[in-house]
Amino acid sequence: MTLPPCPVCGAVEREAVFRQTLLGRHDVGYHLCRACGLLQTDMPHWLDEAYAQAIADTDTGLLQRNLDHARFLNLLLQVAFDPAGRFVDVAGGWGVLARLLRDRGFDAYRSDKYCANLFADGHEPFDGLQAEALFAFEVLEHVSDPVAFVEAEFARYGCRSIVLSTLSFSGAPPAPGWWYYSPETGQHISFYQPRTLARLAERLGCEYTRIHDGLHLLLARPLSPLLRRALRSRRVRGWLEAWYWARHRRAALTWADHEQAKRRLPGAAPAAR
Repeated sequence: MTLPPCPVCGAVEREAVFRQTLLGRHDVGYHLCRACGLLQTDMPHWLDEAYAQAIADTDTGLLQRNLDHARFLNLLLQVAFDPAGRFVDVAGGWGVLARLLRDRGFDAYRSDKYCANLFADGHEPFDGLQAEALFAFEVLEHVSDPVAFVEAEFARYGCRSIVLSTLSFSGAPPAPGWWYYSPETGQHISFYQPRTLARLAERLGCEYTRIHDGLHLLLARPLSPLLRRALRSRRVRGWLEAWYWARHRRAALTWADHEQAKRRLPGAAPAAR
């Protein structure tokens, strides 16, 4: 199978490194770009089947992951961004993260054309929304052209910063059987190394910071060296997260959202004048 040039760096040559079976029946090749380290499957012809259910039953870590991300963002949005700004969780699934952030006082929105918005209904991005930053948690492994995907989101929301999670690897690709390949769902088609994400950031005009193997920042403005070191240290980051949660807690939007949701119900009483 002939692949197009690497979507991250444009290299023409990509090396076939192994094959494995996806969804129990599709024999699929995996191809490594030696130039930037991106690993991708064959062109994914099986995605309609893979996304018959938007969120896979195997994603048992979904809720804990969102709790962890909300805790980290409660810190990051106050030390690296304007916390009074608007934030958008792109491909945000059921809206769990947007709900958690709104409960922490951040004006967060959620977009996802493939999944029902169960927890942040009424907080989809409106036309012309200008975001302070975007989030894309467990998203880039699902897209075949990450440059085009992120660039489109930047253009849509008028910002150049995105916080993302995807489990990266370094060096040779993990052997077949690595859990993150998720062959039973067929949904993961792109896999990144830190150097791949650094090249992606360069293409987008952003500064890249790796927090750990699963958490990455592509920012319009670089973090200070001191803040970068603090966020990379698990111990310091945990202490700062706890401090900001205890001492710098913003007024929750939970009740205001409750009142807004009531006004959307059929037969709701008109707002008092």
